[in-house]
Amino acid sequence: MNHSHAHLPLSRSLAEILEHESARTQLSLNFLLDQTEGRGLYLVMILLCLPFITPLSLPGTSVVLGAVIMLLSARLAFELPPRLPNFIGDRSLPPQKMKLILKGSLRLLKFLETVAKPRRSNWMTWQLIRSFNALLILFMAFLLALPLPPIPPFTNMFPSYAIILLAVSMMEEDGAMIWLAYAVSLGTTAYFVFWAGFICAYLDKLIHAMFR
Repeated sequence: MNHSHAHLPLSRSLAEILEHESARTQLSLNFLLDQTEGRGLYLVMILLCLPFITPLSLPGTSVVLGAVIMLLSARLAFELPPRLPNFIGDRSLPPQKMKLILKGSLRLLKFLETVAKPRRSNWMTWQLIRSFNALLILFMAFLLALPLPPIPPFTNMFPSYAIILLAVSMMEEDGAMIWLAYAVSLGTTAYFVFWAGFICAYLDKLIHAMFR
């Protein structure tokens, strides 16, 4: 991924894509990733998390969308081209519908760019740190993709907030916001560990009661 333009607002690139002639017929996720020099990868991750920012979400969707985020973050971690498999990424989307989505995304990006600033710390550009952050997104996406029942609560919401904060911090190279993203990721991990321990203890008691 080219970092020489990382300080430029992604919203500006997205606005140029919407005005481009080729956007009338070639709107697809891989086209978006190519035209934004890979930085659109963060936008795609953020968009895929939006259905889960409230406690209620459509059952089953987190498994599919979480898997897509895992794929993107793995490619980012290992410095592979930011592309989706052809059957997903090259699928042409209805231009009018896609433009409506991208215009909504443009407003979202402009809001995020008022919160996240390029408070660049040199360490944010190190490949080792970028790979670590990408693998952390992958882990959060794995938690999001777990096919868990609605109890315990917030198991889709907490990983989604962590992914959004990590993606925004990496997109804007915000060396301050990334620490908030780390804190939310740590809290999310602790939340899952707590419920895993609780469920295992309950199952253990249940099994012992059944075979007494």
